[in-house]
Amino acid sequence: MGSDLNLWPIDPVTANEYLARTAAVRASAEAQGLDGVIAYSNAKITANVRYLTSYYTRFAGHQHTLDDGYYMFGSCAALIPLAGTPFLRTDALWDVVRAQEMSEYADVAGSTGLGKDLGRAIGAQKLRRVGIDNWHIFPAHDYLALQAGAPDTEFVPTLLISDVRAVKSPAELERIRRSERIADAAVIAGMDAVAPGVTEYEVGLVAEEMLRRLGDFESAGGSIISAGANSASGSSLPTREKVIERGEWVLLDVLPRFDGYAGDIARMRFAGEPDDLTPELAHLHAATLLMNREVVKAVRAGITARELNAVAVAVARQEGVQDHKIELLGHGIGLDVHDMPDYYYDDTPLRVGEVITIEPCLLKEGVAGTRIEDVVAVEADGCEVLTNAARGLFAETRAL
Repeated sequence: MGSDLNLWPIDPVTANEYLARTAAVRASAEAQGLDGVIAYSNAKITANVRYLTSYYTRFAGHQHTLDDGYYMFGSCAALIPLAGTPFLRTDALWDVVRAQEMSEYADVAGSTGLGKDLGRAIGAQKLRRVGIDNWHIFPAHDYLALQAGAPDTEFVPTLLISDVRAVKSPAELERIRRSERIADAAVIAGMDAVAPGVTEYEVGLVAEEMLRRLGDFESAGGSIISAGANSASGSSLPTREKVIERGEWVLLDVLPRFDGYAGDIARMRFAGEPDDLTPELAHLHAATLLMNREVVKAVRAGITARELNAVAVAVARQEGVQDHKIELLGHGIGLDVHDMPDYYYDDTPLRVGEVITIEPCLLKEGVAGTRIEDVVAVEADGCEVLTNAARGLFAETRAL
């Protein structure tokens, strides 16, 4: 596995699928007593608008206008009324041509005031109750302008778009499968680069190069590559200064993207021989691997994220490492790398077609951290495991 993988080309998502996505969002909005819904995305959280239109903003920063001075660009929004034509607006004025070329919605324009434009349209259509998805990141200044433009409209928070897109279509599942094949190749390349005397940065560079060689030019996020005690942070950036020492392991968590869809995987590789592995580290790794395996076996339609986390907690208690287990066990994945469900307290039953990560993590401050992450697609009576790189600490354990 490696740079010889043949993953391209892939048939594009069809116009009919995009129409079906908008129809599904409208049906969910109607079921919630809404007259319409606002899909909002920014340069970091792109999925809601991208799911409906294919467009997403790539950059954020300050932009100047003649009348109002500077404002912060990097957002886009779509209005989907129950009846009538949906539209897309981007506040990156220099990106309008790209938005028009990409968008599945015909009505596309630039806007220096997303809230003002949305409010004007909502008021003109006399929409009485409108949901805002991604409410938690919807800017305050846009919300105030929205209210001013549609004073008779009730605006309510909703997660309906996020909920609709949690269940993946066959086209989406195929993209995630390919993204995870890239994840396998990249994490294997990174593991193969681990050796005493090599820096974290050198390992990370090998993995990142593979992500881009095989997948989209823009990955789904920055790799986590951390050696020894640095791995106890759970999310440290690789540095040129940290030299991997014999008897340490390296935690690798890489995030590819294929045709827009994120992948995720985490593995660990030991620098040294089996005799260099301390009993403490061996136990931390074995307990993490056991949590991973038991949770994978428990995944099926109808189980909840909270129940899956309870499986991992039970294993952690059995192994005496519960004090080191972080609460997060995993998350949904799709166009964004961290989607619903999140494993902390979610009691919503999983559905066939949802794609989730399973990433038990132990953090022992000053010593080391562990994470063994797999991505699975939920099925009626189990799951399809999409990640296949071996989960052992040594090169000879690569084969599953």
